[in-house]
Amino acid sequence: MNDPSEARDPGAANLSFARALIGGLRATGLDTAIVCPGSRSTPLALAVALETGLRHSVHLDERSAAFFALGHAKATARPVALICTSGTAGANFLPAVAEACHSRVPLVVLTADRPPELRAWGAAQTMEQRTLYAGFTRWSEEAPCPAPGDDLATYARALARRAVDAATGPAPGPVHLNLPFREPLVPAAVAWPGSPAVPAASAASPTGGDLSDPSGVIDRELRDVARGVLLFGPDARDDSLATAAASLAAKLGWPVLADPASGLRCGEALDGALIHGADLLLRDADTAAALRPELIVRFGGAPTSRAISGWLESHAAAEVWLVDPAAGYRDPQHRATRMFRASPRQFATLVAGGRRPPSSPALDWRAEWLHADGAAREALAAALDAEPRFLTPQLARALWSALPDGATLYAANSMAIRELDAFAGPRSASMRLLANRGVNGIDGLVSAALGASAALGRPTVLWCGDLALLHDVSGLLAGRLQGIDLTIVVSNDDGGGIFEYLPVAQAVPRATFERLFAVPHGLELAPLARGLGWEAVRVDSAVAFTQALSSALVGGRHVIEVPVDRAANTAFHGLLTNSVRARLRAERRS
Repeated sequence: MNDPSEARDPGAANLSFARALIGGLRATGLDTAIVCPGSRSTPLALAVALETGLRHSVHLDERSAAFFALGHAKATARPVALICTSGTAGANFLPAVAEACHSRVPLVVLTADRPPELRAWGAAQTMEQRTLYAGFTRWSEEAPCPAPGDDLATYARALARRAVDAATGPAPGPVHLNLPFREPLVPAAVAWPGSPAVPAASAASPTGGDLSDPSGVIDRELRDVARGVLLFGPDARDDSLATAAASLAAKLGWPVLADPASGLRCGEALDGALIHGADLLLRDADTAAALRPELIVRFGGAPTSRAISGWLESHAAAEVWLVDPAAGYRDPQHRATRMFRASPRQFATLVAGGRRPPSSPALDWRAEWLHADGAAREALAAALDAEPRFLTPQLARALWSALPDGATLYAANSMAIRELDAFAGPRSASMRLLANRGVNGIDGLVSAALGASAALGRPTVLWCGDLALLHDVSGLLAGRLQGIDLTIVVSNDDGGGIFEYLPVAQAVPRATFERLFAVPHGLELAPLARGLGWEAVRVDSAVAFTQALSSALVGGRHVIEVPVDRAANTAFHGLLTNSVRARLRAERRS
């Protein structure tokens, strides 16, 4: 890579530095790069194309590209390089970088820049980029501007190693390298070999920190608690966690509450401990009060369910232990009384070792949860079956049960993830559920799901609302240009349906609510998708939906639009909550 021409050619120096940097990233095991076209980033783009074994794709829209990279990295738990030119291009990465920060997704963001002498002097496409992602990165650095005669290859490779190390630490997240280049950006001629083959990736993802309990203190403390709960929030996937969590739950005799994005809501490992209807049964104030815990051991991020969060708040005397490999204090209620720096699997494996039978009071406590859960789910099923219309609760149930073993479901924020939390019952077949629960935005979801699909190479479905799809129309274009298979299920309730469940819906006149919050658009989305090269259908029944989903999962790019009457849907949610509440109260009287 050291070329004598670098001593006199700035372009050769730029390309040499870029190739050393990209080669250094590849040497760490990073095997995927997302490139946005641009001039100032030419050395980086060429270096990516020249790097043997580095897969890459080119995306027109920087915001879409960033979410594509996010979805890819989230699905694989491996860092992805994200590259753009100077100016506002990098600013369009910010929403995805923020999400990656808060959901602990490893990204290596490379923003090309003008050289320092052009900043603050009115040069075109020049702005302050060094602090673009301040507060959202695990580490950031600006490299020196390559110049003829400099020997920066060793530094560039070290910079790459440090970037990946920071991005994949105990709390994975984004790293930002700002990379200034002077013109000419590349040499007049670039030696171009044939297209190299891309080998399969083999580097392992990082693990969490250490935890030891040689004297068994933690074990004894937990076994002395009868009314304990294991609460798993959104977190990075760990295929071996379910078995470890099941062993821990069996030893303690405690119930398990698991967010849909925890990775624990599918499979049979936690049968007899997992509470599927926690969101619904804890909406009943009397049940929530009766299920008074002594200790909650929390893993992962904050739960999606407001009912679970409200239950935690209402029992202020209960202890809360946080288990987090990065000691990240993901504790918005400021309730944690102890912190353990360990991965959920490490904690569960350590404490479950040397299993003894759980105490009778603990088993009685879990039986109380399981009885309430069974009653809640029976009431829910009866109410769902009695409703002839195909509304979002039925859609959640149908989607959850119809996806094949090993499929990936990307659930949008606002309503989709909440519908699954409330209405998705037991499922023995495996499924990977992904969701952007870091900062919980609705932006970039089509692009993120495309990234996950490209990474995993398995049937992938995105469930989102109409506004989330409209927010990322450029993702539809990206899917067509990249040729990636994806099925999008879009529940179209003509606006922001989640606002119907907030106090503002009753606090202001209806016309004001519609104009300021619901924002109806009056659009059918299937024709829009067809115009961007996707197959698209509109269905309004469970039978038609299941048929359309089965056809779509054969392959290709599909949109299945489900029209939803927003007012009827809101009323039906209230009916379901009341049905569960009535059944739970009847159970308490019997």
